Amino acid sequence: MKTIKKLGLVSAVAFAMLAFSACDDSSSASSDETGTSSSSVETSDLDESSSSVDKKSSGNESTEKDKSSSSKKTTASSSALSTDSKKSSSSGKSGSSSSQTYRRCQEGTIDTLFEENEIIYRCCKNDMWRIDSIVKLEQSKVYPDMDSVFGSEAVYGTFTDLRNNKVYKTTKYYDRVDGKEYRFTVMAQNLNYAEITIDSTTKVFDDSKIEKRCYKDDPWYCDNYFGALYSWSEAMGLPKVCDSVGVADNPKCSADFGNRVQGVCPEGWHVMNEIEWKHFAYYNGIDMSYTLLSHAVWPQKKGHNSYGMSILPYGDEEPYLNQTLFWIPEEEEDKALRGKRILVNLSGFSVSSSEKKGYRYIRCVLDEGDSFLN
Repeated sequence: MKTIKKLGLVSAVAFAMLAFSACDDSSSASSDETGTSSSSVETSDLDESSSSVDKKSSGNESTEKDKSSSSKKTTASSSALSTDSKKSSSSGKSGSSSSQTYRRCQEGTIDTLFEENEIIYRCCKNDMWRIDSIVKLEQSKVYPDMDSVFGSEAVYGTFTDLRNNKVYKTTKYYDRVDGKEYRFTVMAQNLNYAEITIDSTTKVFDDSKIEKRCYKDDPWYCDNYFGALYSWSEAMGLPKVCDSVGVADNPKCSADFGNRVQGVCPEGWHVMNEIEWKHFAYYNGIDMSYTLLSHAVWPQKKGHNSYGMSILPYGDEEPYLNQTLFWIPEEEEDKALRGKRILVNLSGFSVSSSEKKGYRYIRCVLDEGDSFLN
């Protein structure tokens, strides 16, 4: 089922009233437009000198009618250069339409242009079209179909994060290797928790609060299974300064990546690490990460999502449509400004690094019953 969100349109009527007022002598225009509107072309005003010429011509009429007649034709022909549209038509016998002077627009005229994504209000001032205001029309946003996010073959549990009462689906990993059992419980959704939602324009951060971003700065994505995006330091529960220094270079960034790192996960949970990710992604050394992908949003449906991990792409538009990224609790060796990340796409699974200040998703694993870490 398609989810459609209507965004409000700015009242065009209100802007039209502004456009009328903008053509008053007391107001000034914001910008010029040199285009000519065919509906508002007119000839110049009548020049007063034409009337005096006519008077002289009529005064000589009693003495030389033939010359007067010729003079009238000459006068009419020369005065046609400055006559308006009405008087030009009355003296059309001797005037020529090709000699008329045209204006771009008629003073005080209001015009409205309807474009695909905007409405332009303009008015004529000083023989120029001047833009008074532009109303941007916000298009209806069509969101992806999320009905097939979760796998039909998986058996899901649930967990309620008491910090905001959000309910997450969970899934279990189980394997036996050489008689030893490996098992843990993981969220089948990306974490979506914060005390403050920031956006791409945020420059000041609050270390006392957990902060998140949403894909395209749109809360719909956070609330509809894509989850929250965190910087590396935020995901690890560290101050913002730790995105710019190594954990060993600043006492504020102290962290033990050899053990569970709770980070922004709920109490009793930790940020999913590289070992836990690889157990899901590989089977007998073969990359089977495509079996972890959700059937929603991805341009191709691969695997059966049998584990129920239901991994979504980073976003629903290119290039984010074809891959996704998760932070893990590690730094790049010898590159303290880069944090380790998991990359999953339609081709496979990999571990790499990127700048810590970038924003990625995370998954949380339940501490209880996790046989991988102490």
